[in-house]
Amino acid sequence: MEEVLKDKYGMILGRIRDNGRELVLYDKCGLILGRYEKDANKTKDKYGLIVGTGNLLVAFLHLNF
Repeated sequence: MEEVLKDKYGMILGRIRDNGRELVLYDKCGLILGRYEKDANKTKDKYGLIVGTGNLLVAFLHLNF
C-alpha cells in the first residue's frame, strides 16, 4: 500500500510505502528519507540511524526542503 503526501497546493512532497513490517518514506524524486520499523516501534533515517521512538517519518519531509 502507498500513501501520497501532498502540500496544501496539491504538490507531491513524498510517498510512504507499507511493505508489511515497515513503512518507508520516499521524497518526490523517489529517494529514501527514512524507515519506521513497526515491530521495534523505531524510526530510522536514510543512513539507518535511530532517530526516535514511534512513527516520525513526516518530520523527514520538513527537513528535506
